[in-house]
Amino acid sequence: MQRKADSSMRKRLLLIAVVFGVLCFIVLAGKIFYLQVVKYEEYQQRAISQQTRDKVIPASRGTIYDRTMKPLAISADTEMVTIEASKIEDDSLIPVIAENLSAILELDYDEVLAKVEAKATYAVVKRSVEKDVADQVRAFCDAYDLDSVIYMVSDTTRYYPYGNFLSHTLGFVGTDNQGLYGLEARYDDELSGVDGRVIKAANSQGGEMPFDYEMYYEAQDGNSLILTVDEVIQHYLEKNLEMAYADNKVADHVTGIVMDVNTGAILAMANKPDFDLNSPFALTDEELQKQITALAEKKKVEESQLTDDDRKQARSDALTSKWLNSAVTYAYYPGSTFKILTASMALEEKLVSVNSTFYCPGYKQVDTWKISCWKRAGHGAETLVDAIKNSCNPAFMEIGATLGKSNFYKYFKAFGLNEKTGIDLPGESNGNIWAYDDMSVVDLAVASFGQNFEITPLQLITAVSAVANGGYLVTPHMVDSIIDADGNTVWSSETNVVRQVISQETSELMSDILEQVVSSGTGKNAYVAGYRVAGKTGTTEKIAKQNQTGRDDLRVSSFIAFAPADDPQIAVLILLDEPTVQPVTGGITVAPVIKRIMEDVLPYLEIEPVYTEEEQQKLDTTVPAMVGMTAAQARSAAQSAGLSVRTVGEGDVVTDQVPAYSATVSRSSTVVLYLGGEAPEETVVVPDLTGLSVSQVRSRLSALGLYYRSSGTEYGSAGLVARRQDVAADTEVAKGTVITVEFSDLSQRAE
Repeated sequence: MQRKADSSMRKRLLLIAVVFGVLCFIVLAGKIFYLQVVKYEEYQQRAISQQTRDKVIPASRGTIYDRTMKPLAISADTEMVTIEASKIEDDSLIPVIAENLSAILELDYDEVLAKVEAKATYAVVKRSVEKDVADQVRAFCDAYDLDSVIYMVSDTTRYYPYGNFLSHTLGFVGTDNQGLYGLEARYDDELSGVDGRVIKAANSQGGEMPFDYEMYYEAQDGNSLILTVDEVIQHYLEKNLEMAYADNKVADHVTGIVMDVNTGAILAMANKPDFDLNSPFALTDEELQKQITALAEKKKVEESQLTDDDRKQARSDALTSKWLNSAVTYAYYPGSTFKILTASMALEEKLVSVNSTFYCPGYKQVDTWKISCWKRAGHGAETLVDAIKNSCNPAFMEIGATLGKSNFYKYFKAFGLNEKTGIDLPGESNGNIWAYDDMSVVDLAVASFGQNFEITPLQLITAVSAVANGGYLVTPHMVDSIIDADGNTVWSSETNVVRQVISQETSELMSDILEQVVSSGTGKNAYVAGYRVAGKTGTTEKIAKQNQTGRDDLRVSSFIAFAPADDPQIAVLILLDEPTVQPVTGGITVAPVIKRIMEDVLPYLEIEPVYTEEEQQKLDTTVPAMVGMTAAQARSAAQSAGLSVRTVGEGDVVTDQVPAYSATVSRSSTVVLYLGGEAPEETVVVPDLTGLSVSQVRSRLSALGLYYRSSGTEYGSAGLVARRQDVAADTEVAKGTVITVEFSDLSQRAE
């Protein structure tokens, strides 16, 4: 009996042992499955991390060139400070390392301390360290025997050799050389390349194994961009925008675009004010204060009541505002520059012709609205050509009504104004117009002369380029080609024709009409002798801001032009947002800017001037070399150059002359010839010439022994006055100095 009981007990114990063993096996098997399958990747990465040392070899970011291969953004060799804090054997060195590195590298102490205390096998302390600073780190490492803990790695730093040049378009990179803005962001994948790596095996103490256990992956440098932008044309644009910004005391900003009308290539693009690409996060007190004031007004509180978060937001807003490329992001009322497109629509539909007639009494009644012309007395009877030259609103309201809503919308879309242009820049905005069903007869009337809807400067110049080039809408672009590190072309741009909007016939007719706007209409101040410039003025109100502020004097003045009118090559758009020097109309404020740019750019592009006989007679002339001639010979040489002479002294031979040989002066100027002596070294003070007529300028300067060369409208003298001079008033200069004076016709007060 007892044996049976013992046997039964043994069986139960054995069963329990077997069950327990099975359970343990299941648990163990489950744990093994969890570790080897479920957590496989995690533990694999941990093992690799413990058994290897992985060091990054930064790739060199590609260069950005202008179209003539001038480098605009380059990567300069610098160094990267890294640390293997896991090798620190004496913990008392941790605060010493953090203190010295933060001081040398100008970093936050707590942030550096956290990296050291983490005891990581690899951490980047700072990138883009210049050699002199890196040498200070090396000296610190030598002093504390830390060469195996802190070490330098070759690195690259983005550098912009021209500072604020093309800033809104080029954009910039972040601390890790990633593109943050502009072309740097848009083409980041192409420019950035692929970082290399050195992977070394580590022993149980964390030390590196012999070279046999090392794997090296070479860095692949980024591709480079060759832009359509021409550094010289960009320089001309920026120089003239800066002058316009200062001369007109612009409250907001100025924008300019130069575009190849046939290919869509952007030759230049700029906004002022701009910023230094080498320090894009720097803000002036004025820039920050502007946003603080705006935020306080928005929140309807005193500035002192703004929180720290509010002030951080104001700083962020100020930076964003500074970086915005208004050429592609700023939507505005185009005003009378849009009349180019309205006229093109009507001519293409054959609803009007050059012989169509209109009558302008100074206003037009549309529904219950009496909408005025800029010329309150009216233009009276006029043809289509006259209406465009006069920039007559009532005539264009009639043209708009003739077109009708359906045709207007059809061409608005055909010119690409309801969508983004597709330019290869980030952040492009779209225009804004009424929904088709919501557009009233009044809306159509004001839209016909460019009011109460919004488009961007880029949309406008793209559409007008279609009018100039035979009717083809092309996609604007900034990058001409992409090359690899060896200079091989990996991609090239091609002209992308979206559609043909108007016929060649309409294009040629509009070019001829718009050339007359500049030669004898509201755009006379954009006239350039020897070149057929076509263009249109524009001045529009900033309705939304006026309603916000209660002011009624906020304007956007603009001018768009292309040349040569008989074979269009380039288009130029200039926009001044809130000029404050009166008068602020596009024909007076912006047309002279267009003129100066065309005078610079057209000869640079080797487009030869063709002068009429009338222009030849009005051109400035070059003073010939007359020293050594007899008085009779000198008079003959001066007469051939369109100059008169006055002699001083007695003798047969010219011994000195004022002004000097090769000076460019206005025709009919009087050259002083010295016979038997030298011109006295005398100085005079330059007078303020602004506001004076041509004859008054000549008389005032002549009395002081000074000369001038003209720059500005050449037609007639009625209404022609000096607007700027290249030598400031009250400057002391030598007698015989030539002052360049820009004249404008102030009778052109359209819009």
